[in-house]
Parts: sequence; structure tokens; C-alpha cells
Amino acid sequence: MLIQSGSYLASEIGIELDAKISMKAFMSAEGISMLEATGTGKVLLSSYGAIFDKTLAAGEKYTVDSTHLVAFDASVQVEPRTVGGFKSTMLSGEGLVVDMTGPGRLWIQTRSPKAFINWIIPQLPKRSSNS
Repeated sequence: MLIQSGSYLASEIGIELDAKISMKAFMSAEGISMLEATGTGKVLLSSYGAIFDKTLAAGEKYTVDSTHLVAFDASVQVEPRTVGGFKSTMLSGEGLVVDMTGPGRLWIQTRSPKAFINWIIPQLPKRSSNS
């Protein structure tokens, strides 16, 4: 299983953890490193919002906003693409998705930390010019 940065919480003794510089991480547009979990046992994941678990059959495709991806089986193929034009992607920072192709499982968070940060920053009180 490949786990996005910040989404690992805990695991049982039978799980080996290794930080990987991963082409799949780069392809999922969430940096260049991921945590690889191998072995037998349970892994606990952390997310912003609920976690949706999706199992893909061999050759089945599923498109995910890259900021919602929490983890996925190493057997899943990852292919990034933009949605909308170049201008909308560059100006808004939105529009990057990943096409995931099975077989394997995906774990997706229902909320995006990036969207929350983009919403909350304008809500923060501004410093007064008198300070």
C-alpha cells in the first residue's frame, strides 16, 4: 500500500514501513515521496473527512481529485491529467485529477485539506495598520 504524506496514523507489528521516492507519488501530484506499507496486519489511516474505500476490478478505471487521495494498493496504475484548460488549471490551482486503474483498492478522503486552507485563510482576522 502506498500512503500519501501525512495520512499514516499507526499499524500493527507485522507491517513494515518505508519512505519511498516514488514515481506513483509524483504521478498522483502529491509530491515525490510516499510511505510504503508492506506485510500482514492492519494499517490505520488519517484523513480530513471520512474515508471512502473503493475496490477496482482488473482494468476498471476511477478518477480522483489528487488532493482527496489518501492511499492505494501498489498494484493500482496511476495516471494524472488536467480537467479544463491550461489557463484554469494554472490560475486556480484546481483541475488536476488522477485516473486510477485496477486491480486494487483506493482510499479517498471526502474533504480536501487544500480546499479548507484556501477557504480559511481569507476568514482570518487581518492585522490593524495601527499595530
